[in-house]
Amino acid sequence: AAAAIASALLSEVFGFTSGLSGYWRRGLVDWGVASKFLVISVPFSFLGAIAASSVAGNPQLLRAVYAALMIGLSVFLTLSDNSSQQQQFQQQQQQQQQDEFDQECPVPDDDNQIRTKTAADGTVYEYLMPQTTPVAASATSFGAALTGLLGVGIGEVVLPQLIRLGCMPQPVAAGTSVAVVVMTAFTAAIIQFLVLAGDVVTPTTSLWEGVVRVVPWNFVQFTVPAAVIGGQIASYLAANQILDDKAVERFAAILFGVIGVAFTIKCVTG
Repeated sequence: AAAAIASALLSEVFGFTSGLSGYWRRGLVDWGVASKFLVISVPFSFLGAIAASSVAGNPQLLRAVYAALMIGLSVFLTLSDNSSQQQQFQQQQQQQQQDEFDQECPVPDDDNQIRTKTAADGTVYEYLMPQTTPVAASATSFGAALTGLLGVGIGEVVLPQLIRLGCMPQPVAAGTSVAVVVMTAFTAAIIQFLVLAGDVVTPTTSLWEGVVRVVPWNFVQFTVPAAVIGGQIASYLAANQILDDKAVERFAAILFGVIGVAFTIKCVTG
């Protein structure tokens, strides 16, 4: 199980790095916002990866934790509707600026909380700096630790925070969340492969040789290219806003809910 999780992390790193290059090239990554998440996610993914070898032997626990995460996110995206604030935001923007930007949050009194991002195509995005509340920090910590354990979790908790708490437009939210995922998953992948390599290293072999031995090349030779291609497609779709923001949120809520229910059933039935 540990080798499978490490392999999934490796594929994830390559795929999301590919996507990150596409978002970054299009000017859709806010590193200032990403850094606020990374200072929490990187340490906790490190801890999760260290604990992976001992927890991997209990798949029922991992399924239950992941099911709870997915169902919780589905409920959050479904119930945290901020559409009632849209009219208030737009009215305030008409009074404060000549150029309106399409957001769904009220304008804060502190102008320092409003961030502006100009994409490579000249599109100007404005949104709020997500606040690191105790609940948000706990969610990020949990998602990062779960990434270290299972290879998934951080992207699922960061993207909803950017969209719901920061009112960030979907193109910038996707690019910024991908940046967080890459650094978080990269940390977890390194630790997991080093732990696996430590189990096969002998006095006559180096740690690097051990890492090469534990990488399942027959598996990653197919998953990595596919992930790289998928990363480029995702950044293209997001940059060109081919999918409506609300449609993406509804799809994510449904998908997370289905996954959560499926894992719950699997956890109960064994």
